[in-house]
Amino acid sequence: MSSTQNSRAIPIRAIIMILVALAIAFAAVGVHGFITRDDDPDAALNAQEAKLQAAATETSAAAKPEVCLIAVKGAPVADATEKLTAAGFAPAGDPAAWPARPAAPRATTVFFDEGGESNAKAVSEALPGSAVAARPGGLEACGGKIAVAVVRK
Repeated sequence: MSSTQNSRAIPIRAIIMILVALAIAFAAVGVHGFITRDDDPDAALNAQEAKLQAAATETSAAAKPEVCLIAVKGAPVADATEKLTAAGFAPAGDPAAWPARPAAPRATTVFFDEGGESNAKAVSEALPGSAVAARPGGLEACGGKIAVAVVRK
C-alpha cells in the first residue's frame, strides 16, 4: 500500500487550531483595552474648547487694529492721539487733512471698512463722544486702517 498523503504537509486541524488561538488572543486584547480604557469624551472636548478660547483671547488682545487720524479743518489731534495711545492703540503716521469729498462729519467719527465694525467700536470707546460709521465713498485716506476723523470741539 502506498500512501497518497504528503507526510511533510501540516494537517488542516493544526492550522485551524492556530487560527482559533489567534482569534482568542486578539479578542482578549480587545476586551482588555475596552475595560481599561480611561478616557472621558466630555473631558477631552472641554479641554479642547478651553484651549481654543484661550487662543482666541490671546489673539484678540494682541491684535489691536491700526488707527489713522484725519484732521478735519485743521483740528488738533494731540488729545485723540493721547487717548488712543493710553487705550493701547497706535495711531499711524501724520494726520492727513480731510479731503474735499465726502462732506466732513460734525463730530469726531470712527470710520470702518466692511467687517471692521467691532474694531471701530473698540476705538470709539477710547474716544468718548465719538460716533461710529461705515467708511463713505471718496475717503481713500488711511486705506485698510480704522480712520478717525477728528473734529474741533
